[in-house]
Amino acid sequence: MQHKWRCLRLQPAASAYAAAPEGEGFVEIARQFAVLAADAEQIMDEAPALIYRMLTIAPQFAQEFPRDLLWYLGQECLHFMPDEEIERFTLLDEQRREADRQGARFNWAEACAAMSSLHSEEQIPQTRH
Repeated sequence: MQHKWRCLRLQPAASAYAAAPEGEGFVEIARQFAVLAADAEQIMDEAPALIYRMLTIAPQFAQEFPRDLLWYLGQECLHFMPDEEIERFTLLDEQRREADRQGARFNWAEACAAMSSLHSEEQIPQTRH
């Protein structure tokens, strides 16, 4: 979880602040993120509501927000994921549980990439000869 939280803080920071809406609400959310990042024990309790507030105030960030973090935190964060995406993450969780049950190694990143590849192939229309 720590790695995902660091990604959240570092990855979109430059573009997020450049495009951030002005106003005390967004500044307060940024301050709360900084406080929350320093207290890893509170992340699961407080991050979903904070992310929900941020994406409600600045919905332009929703598409750029790390999808696996939205899924991992769940709760209000799932409102920013379309049903198809939730279905894919549900399948990934089922694959992970099955691998655990069998004592097999499960690589989340590889499984995500494979599922994304399959999903993009489904989107490509087949041509007839």
